[in-house]
Amino acid sequence: MNKEQWLTQGQILFGKDVMQWKFKCPYCGHIATVADYKKAGAPESAAGFSCVGRWMPVCKEAFDDKDKHKIPCNYAGGGLIEINPVDVDGIKVFEFGV
Repeated sequence: MNKEQWLTQGQILFGKDVMQWKFKCPYCGHIATVADYKKAGAPESAAGFSCVGRWMPVCKEAFDDKDKHKIPCNYAGGGLIEINPVDVDGIKVFEFGV
């Protein structure tokens, strides 16, 4: 999918206010809005690329199946194991969280 198609899909799902767009972490399944990323102090480029848990004071380790807490993880989209499912012009990102 190209960036224009992806932006159109986001607007259809969530409207024009990008701060309300939701992304689902491909590992832990946590859904966060762009506003959640901003509130956590994440850089703008992190939304939909790495789990919001990376910027929160408490998170669980990505790929640690022992931790059953329902909290966001510290998955990094640019890390060694890339599981981001959506390709937007060659960049892998999270799917929208609906």
